[in-house]
Amino acid sequence: MSFDFDLFVIGAGSGGVRAARFAAGFGARVAVAESRYLGGT
Repeated sequence: MSFDFDLFVIGAGSGGVRAARFAAGFGARVAVAESRYLGGT
């Protein structure tokens, strides 16, 4: 299995989510890892 991301954020707190959304807004492929909550689309 291969993964290709421009940014891998560890932690979905306020800073992690902000960084992920900001980078994605510029077209970056972003992944977020969070230990407590599972979700996504």
